Amino acid sequence: MDTLLVLAALLSALLHASWTAAVKHTGQTTEAMTGQMVAAGLVTLPLLLWLPWPRAEAWGWMAASCFFNWLGILCLLRAYERGAYGAVYPLSRATMVLVIAPLSVVFAGERLSVAAWVGIACIASSLVLMASQARGGQRLGTDVLGWTLLGGVFSAICVMLDVQGIRSSGSPIAYGCCAAVVNGSLMLLRQRRRPGLWTAIVRHRRVVVGSGVVSMASYLLIVWVFTQAPMAISAALRDTSALFAVLISVFVLKEKLGRLQQLAVLVAGCAVPLLRL
Repeated sequence: MDTLLVLAALLSALLHASWTAAVKHTGQTTEAMTGQMVAAGLVTLPLLLWLPWPRAEAWGWMAASCFFNWLGILCLLRAYERGAYGAVYPLSRATMVLVIAPLSVVFAGERLSVAAWVGIACIASSLVLMASQARGGQRLGTDVLGWTLLGGVFSAICVMLDVQGIRSSGSPIAYGCCAAVVNGSLMLLRQRRRPGLWTAIVRHRRVVVGSGVVSMASYLLIVWVFTQAPMAISAALRDTSALFAVLISVFVLKEKLGRLQQLAVLVAGCAVPLLRL
């Protein structure tokens, strides 16, 4: 995998970790997430005036992708309500990595080197280590674990559908913009009657708008990477976002890095050069 693509995927992961941390920090995750998705869709609308529309064959993939993305978000929000964010988030990303890798071979015909498989396994392992550290010695409840794993599976399916749509669209950036509009609309439709939704969005408007812009930049970066590189490797690099979240907590929020988190960062660092082979 080309160095520029690796760097783009890692930058996408860093941006993803940044907006996720900002949304979490509001203390009203569902409301802030809804506002963020709506903001991301609104930000892209001007771009669609200048970009060519995706080809007709891409719209079916987009519709299916947005549906599974919506299901995945609802599952993860349920998990966040019942379990620790620091455990749910990395475990869901690890699930995505472990689901996408074999499915990309079976359904997309991708071929991965032994080194790439080892690198993907390292990233998944590092995310599981992070989740273990975040639990603080307490078991995740069966319901939390179920919602987390289900959310990860749905998100993995979303990525696979997205890649097919992106590659058939003829205009990957326009595809990403249209998908953002649809995703934001679906989320708003689902949460529109939530008590205090608009009050919370207005209260956290800076986070909402800022995270919407950053999340869109992150998504468009990975959209470009998906057009150039294998989806399993690209997705694995993108899912290092959980590791960047840990680094943000250490260097920005001045939180202490646990031993398992230190090991997780080391393992993920070893994975990056393997994914380039």
